[in-house]
Amino acid sequence: MRFHVQTMTCGNCVKHVTEAIMAIDPGAKIDADIPARTIDVATSASPEAVTQALAADGYEASAI
Repeated sequence: MRFHVQTMTCGNCVKHVTEAIMAIDPGAKIDADIPARTIDVATSASPEAVTQALAADGYEASAI
């Protein structure tokens, strides 16, 4: 799954985004592209669960 994370602008953001996703699926694989503000996520969680986890951590995200 690919997500656009509008407010992900730095390495610290990537750390927080990764932690938010890992909290709902510890086995998730996450690849972040800071300039494009996208993340590719291999997870068993639903897209809605990922966007909700990110929103709870203050990051606006949408599946693309």
